Amino acid sequence: MKKLLSTILSLGLFISSSLTVLAFSGDMAINQQSIRFSTSNFLEGRTVRIYASVTNSSPKDLLGVVRYYDNDNQIAGDQAISIFGNKTDDVFVDWTPGFGNHKIAVKIFPWEPTIDDPSNNWIVDNIYVVQDTDHDGIPNDTDDDDDGDGVNDDEDDFPLNPNETIDTDGDSIGDNTDKDDDNDDVPDDFDDLPLDPNETIDTDGDGIGNIADDDDDGDGISDAEEENQGLNPVNSDTDNDGVNDNVDDFPLNPEEQLDTDNDGLGNNIDTDDDNDNILDQEDEFPLNQGPEIKLRTELQNAGLLEKTQFDASLSLDNDGEIVSYLWEFDGEKKEGNSVEHVFRTPGDHDVKLTITDDSGQSVTKDFQVSVLNLRLYKQLLISLVVILLAILIYFKYIAEAEKSHKPKK
Repeated sequence: MKKLLSTILSLGLFISSSLTVLAFSGDMAINQQSIRFSTSNFLEGRTVRIYASVTNSSPKDLLGVVRYYDNDNQIAGDQAISIFGNKTDDVFVDWTPGFGNHKIAVKIFPWEPTIDDPSNNWIVDNIYVVQDTDHDGIPNDTDDDDDGDGVNDDEDDFPLNPNETIDTDGDSIGDNTDKDDDNDDVPDDFDDLPLDPNETIDTDGDGIGNIADDDDDGDGISDAEEENQGLNPVNSDTDNDGVNDNVDDFPLNPEEQLDTDNDGLGNNIDTDDDNDNILDQEDEFPLNQGPEIKLRTELQNAGLLEKTQFDASLSLDNDGEIVSYLWEFDGEKKEGNSVEHVFRTPGDHDVKLTITDDSGQSVTKDFQVSVLNLRLYKQLLISLVVILLAILIYFKYIAEAEKSHKPKK
């Protein structure tokens, strides 16, 4: 009885085996040696080509597709295969890996799965991809600038993020994405100094926060001085008249800005702005005081044919500078604050000096110089002295001598 049961069981296994062979008559297969890579050095960001060879171990021509997977995610699209009986077909895909461990799987999908043995349709290979964040071909462990942002790793708060380099407040959010870089509870959009937790306002935009700035509005007047004068230290134009406090003679009066002659009256109400005793309505230069002529020596006499110095270097212009000195001597013109002139005829000569300031206003001074032949007078004086000396000598010595030699009667 036992022998009969054993025979029946053996016959069943044979029939089952025969049916399985018949069912998998068109088998496509892939093994571990069938997968290859274009490189053995896997680097993040560098494209790798993955090859796969599929074998048809049956005499029947077969069709199907091959799919590639990276950590269970398909790489590219299906790769079609058509394999003659007992032949091999090769396919490939290009893959750009990220850093870390990767499970690369290749799976065959026959068009006629009912005749194929599924046990040899799937292979897996595990690889490790070296980190190269900036994809420059240099692994991070030897790259001085891993993310390729131009900042060395030892100076980069985010060495693996090319979009960030600084984290001012140390909150692990880079300044480029952080809405409050200095963590002072004032958003960067409203913070004049977003990288300084101690400052938020910079009224004059000079890069120094108002807390540390001695002149918040940048008008050239210190905050302390403005407070003493009743001015607004954070408004460079306290009276809002369009003129900054530091150049406004009346910084608290919006009706007045200038006091040209410093008499305490603003130009708008002053009838003589430059205090030159000419009313503004009659003054060609109402805002210019005009230059003042001053001669070093008021010459009244000069020698004939002798060089005479005329010096006006003491002249001044209270609200500007003198730009021109023009002298006129008997129709002859000379320029300079000090000049020499030779008079060639005796008598009275007219001299005229015109000076002009940087506003274009001119003033003139006329005076006369009496020209004398001093050389002739000197010669006459010398001659007269000689004559007098001769007379004195005659009477003192010669006359007395003659008197002493006269015979006595």
